[in-house]
Amino acid sequence: MKVRHTLICCFFLSLQDGNPEVTDAQILHYEVIGGDFKAGFAFESPGTWKMFCREECEGENILINTTDVRAQTGRYSIEYEWTGSHGLYVSISKLTESDSGQYSCGLGGSSSSASLTQFVIVVAEALLDGNNDQLKHFDKETGSSLTVGCSFKLPGNRAFFCRGECVGENILVDTNDVKDQRGRYNIGYDSGVLYVSITQLTKSDSGRYSCILRGSSSISSRDFAVTVTDAGPSATTTGSCTPSLTLTGSTEQPERAASAGVLLYVIISLLIIIILSSLTVLIICIKRKSSRGLRTRGNSEGTNMEDVHYENCTPGSTREDSTYQSLDPAGRDQDQTYSTLTHHT
Repeated sequence: MKVRHTLICCFFLSLQDGNPEVTDAQILHYEVIGGDFKAGFAFESPGTWKMFCREECEGENILINTTDVRAQTGRYSIEYEWTGSHGLYVSISKLTESDSGQYSCGLGGSSSSASLTQFVIVVAEALLDGNNDQLKHFDKETGSSLTVGCSFKLPGNRAFFCRGECVGENILVDTNDVKDQRGRYNIGYDSGVLYVSITQLTKSDSGRYSCILRGSSSISSRDFAVTVTDAGPSATTTGSCTPSLTLTGSTEQPERAASAGVLLYVIISLLIIIILSSLTVLIICIKRKSSRGLRTRGNSEGTNMEDVHYENCTPGSTREDSTYQSLDPAGRDQDQTYSTLTHHT
């Protein structure tokens, strides 16, 4: 990985999304999304403990805390070298926009007494090198920040950051220094790359911008465009393929959605009716089946009375069947007396 040059600066950079301000004597590094960061820091005295932290070295902010010569945790790594000076190298691979922020690294006899050096990483969302003629476009939300790197082959001694044509009030920043800030607009120059930033974006920031580097005999520029929309899922982003009912004014999709909702309601209602009908039929069938069993009833003494039918063999009866009622069902194995209910015409 390439070790980037460092800038000792008093550049006051106020980036949104939780990034800290750069104060006096802090070291500023510019990188690009997807790239790798590696930087070395010298310390006057050796140390057993090596630390690499985000912001203050406490709690979950400690990325690496080791006594080994080298160590790695995820995308973060640390390496100690002694070549006349005590050098500590820290690295972050596959940078993302969220990696922008303040970091610390240090050496010490213990993790609590380590001598720390602070530095700031600013990750640009793109590096414009002029090889692509197509205008680079950025879609951002209100309240966010944008940092763009403009790479130039020829050196320069004066930098501009402009909105639209670089004339009059359109000039946002004009400086001969390696860093400068005007309100929400920032410039930083590092190793042939001019980095420009806009913090706390608003919808009125939408438009075309230019970063320009002018030398003694040359002037070069890189252009890009920004569209800022309201934050949140309801925001409509330029170039998005998602249809917007509010913008098009079409009623076809709402009508289709309403029809689909009615159809779904009808289907669910029919299913409920079918299920209830099936349950009703099942209950009726169970009741009918149970009614076909032997009917019994209890008397006052706890014995059962049964209706028994016998075939009538008595001559002279006008009906073939006579009904006999058992007077003592408990004594079926003994002699029993039956009363004949004879029908006379």
